[in-house]
Amino acid sequence: MWSDSVAVARERELAIRTEGLRKRYRVGRREGYRVLRDALADSIRAPFRPREEREDRFVWALDDVSFDVGRGEIVGVIGPNGAGKSTLLKVLSRITEPTEGQAELYGRVGSLLEIGTGFHLELTGRENVFLNGAILGMRRAEIARKLDDIVEFAGVARFLDTPLKFFSSGMQVRLGFAVAAFLEPEILVVDEVLTVGDLSFQERSLGKMKDVASGGRTVLFVSHTMSSILALCPRSILLASGKVLFDGPSEEAVARYVEASRMSGGSWLDERTSRTGTGTVRVTALRLEDADGNLVAAPGSGDAVRFVLEYEANEHANLSELVVNIVVSEHGGRGLLSLMSQVSGAGLKDAPPAAASRASSRSCR
Repeated sequence: MWSDSVAVARERELAIRTEGLRKRYRVGRREGYRVLRDALADSIRAPFRPREEREDRFVWALDDVSFDVGRGEIVGVIGPNGAGKSTLLKVLSRITEPTEGQAELYGRVGSLLEIGTGFHLELTGRENVFLNGAILGMRRAEIARKLDDIVEFAGVARFLDTPLKFFSSGMQVRLGFAVAAFLEPEILVVDEVLTVGDLSFQERSLGKMKDVASGGRTVLFVSHTMSSILALCPRSILLASGKVLFDGPSEEAVARYVEASRMSGGSWLDERTSRTGTGTVRVTALRLEDADGNLVAAPGSGDAVRFVLEYEANEHANLSELVVNIVVSEHGGRGLLSLMSQVSGAGLKDAPPAAASRASSRSCR
């Protein structure tokens, strides 16, 4: 359930409080809205169902999640895919209802969870700004006063009176973020969608979120980009399998996340169905290290890093012909950098044949 209590929030200086938050989904079945008639019918049919039908499989997207966020805090939420990050934001944004537990929100919430959230594709950009502002509880005069700032920040002045369905995905995200940020909700909830924008917009967005928090408002930021988390969020919450594994300084949260990813690197590689080849040589892990061999979570611009690849090879492998190519891609899949052992170094003709051997590329900046 959700609850609001501005008086209590002022006493405790809280923006968000969750206690024992749990969200359950049924695997393989879409759960729609239920009415009393549905509940009564299910209770009557339940004793006559086969045992295996009554014991449907469920997955807990959130499992006993509890934390507090104070006013003016910028808190990151990190974790692997399927950890429950987006589900948490949807519960806090009142898009979906929790199965158990309680979420208390002290103030107006502005959400940017996916492209086009709260927008109507048939309306123009201008009309969508006023629509979204009304959803946030803003008066028309307040929205009109902020309109020029929103349009300038989003960079869509030329297309403001064009139906949103003709906007690119990046333009929609820019406009959505500008509305959420400039209409001044007390709590701003942002998912990974900012990666759709170009580099300049991402930098401006991060700066705007800092400005939002410095003005006493609260930001909850989900991202897989650890450099953005470290630059923006003093505190982060690490989720895995719907549970809170760590809640504290972002440096430690990111280090734990990267270490957990490294430890599980072999398993996710084994589970990939897109891997082809004979299996004579098999990649088991890939990580980044600095010049001293320390694990690197999010290298900064200009930092020297080393890509370390681990592999297993059987006794019949001809490693004199081994070639390793590591490709760095941006969000969306466009390749930025290719590090091929034949080109970037002396090759791997002397690579050891034993299992769990290591092949590393040349350090690069």
